[in-house]
Amino acid sequence: MEKTKIKIGILAICAVALTYMALSPVLASIGAEFAGVSETLVQMIITLPSLLFIVFSPLSGFLMGYVNKKYIALSGLLCYLVGGLFPFFFNSSIWLLLTGSAIIGVGTGLLMPLINGFIVQYFKKDEQAGLMGLNATCTALGALAFIFMGGQLARFGWRFSYLAFILVIPIIIIVLVCLPNGEPQKFEATEETESKSKGQFEMNPYIFGLFIIGFIYFVTQNAYNTNSSAYVVEAVGAGAGIASVVTMANTLGGIVGGAMFKGINSKFRNQIETITLLIIALGFFLAYFLPNLPSIIIGSLMVGFGYALFNAGGTYLLAQNTRPDTNAFTVSVYLAFINIGAAISPMVVNIFAGLIGDGAAPKFIFAGVVIAATAVYSLVINLNKKYQF
Repeated sequence: MEKTKIKIGILAICAVALTYMALSPVLASIGAEFAGVSETLVQMIITLPSLLFIVFSPLSGFLMGYVNKKYIALSGLLCYLVGGLFPFFFNSSIWLLLTGSAIIGVGTGLLMPLINGFIVQYFKKDEQAGLMGLNATCTALGALAFIFMGGQLARFGWRFSYLAFILVIPIIIIVLVCLPNGEPQKFEATEETESKSKGQFEMNPYIFGLFIIGFIYFVTQNAYNTNSSAYVVEAVGAGAGIASVVTMANTLGGIVGGAMFKGINSKFRNQIETITLLIIALGFFLAYFLPNLPSIIIGSLMVGFGYALFNAGGTYLLAQNTRPDTNAFTVSVYLAFINIGAAISPMVVNIFAGLIGDGAAPKFIFAGVVIAATAVYSLVINLNKKYQF
């Protein structure tokens, strides 16, 4: 019963991970509202949380050794609530919207490493794959709920989409009730670990490869989050309502991907990221080469399906290839590193896709090609993997 409560608490945290995606369908409307503002600055409403994540994720990993995880979780959830509702009341400039995104970013950085920390602390290795799959499913379900509410509220104007963050309140209540107080997991060197590591961070050539794959993927996959609404307008001439349907399709793909993670992972093992990257690349290619609504929706499903698998796969591979005493901080550094990629994504994608052509379409083909190439790299390092589990 106690483990069931902990699972519910962990999955409640997962449900807020992508709350800011509720704003993805209204980015085009926000850009129209602030006509003199650059496209990259508007896109940072979605990507700025990743930038703040870079600082606060390692801080969260460090704090886990000294502060109760439940207190860190509640602090992060309050940041989501305050940062999400702030732009509803204060929205006269793009900088006020970015302030809200920055506060959400603090919450994201504090919360996301906790998920893996709770899983590794309270569940055995043979339980972790299933729970990480549920993690991805609940992340997608939470995003779906926020996107749906944000899309419905957008009918009254884009600023009303921010009221979707009221959904954070019941999640705070669930975490208060279900998560244990526990004790901080401070790293303590033993005879066995002293020869391997002198701190909370662990690195070897294989883990380094996982870091590189995650970084490149997040640089490119964010091209979907920041350009899907513009691509729908560009390809089929539809507005925010249809854009929200495409975004919801992406989230539904994530729900299916999370639910199937355990089975797919048991089949592909350390090649889980390789197969995932290929699926995502195909999703981008489908939307690009067949620019009609059904193809875009199917491509969106594939990108979301792969996103859930990749998120679960990356942290699962780290959990299997790091020691329990180093996992929490190593994962927090990994998450910070890949979110550097997410934060710089608009700049990198806009620059390189701009060499191909104007509009959203070149960004889709650029992302697809780079992700496919990353799949080849993943295949190679896993074929040569010396760290088996």
